[in-house]
Amino acid sequence: MQHTTWTDEEKKIARCVAHAALQRELAEVMAEFKSRAADAEHADDMWSVLEYLARARQRIDTKYDFRYSKLPIVLGTLLCEKRIEADDLTGLSDAKRRCVRAVAALGARGNAG
Repeated sequence: MQHTTWTDEEKKIARCVAHAALQRELAEVMAEFKSRAADAEHADDMWSVLEYLARARQRIDTKYDFRYSKLPIVLGTLLCEKRIEADDLTGLSDAKRRCVRAVAALGARGNAG
């Protein structure tokens, strides 16, 4: 799937779906950050919040790679994590949807063990 051509419509769909998932995930991180910051009472708590944010940023920056060669992996990961639904991929070619579902299935198998 690495050398697959994306139509303009497929690019738009994939980027829109991934961007919406990113915004939802960032909202979750923001809510957790606010909760942790509000509960902080000591300097160590402050550094703990910083560490949480650094880990969250690394995870998000790694996950949301918007290069077209990586989108099937990104979308498959999001599908596996239930951050998107299979119906969100309507408009992508059958081959791309199969690839995304395969990535999601591999991720689910890897998380089951």
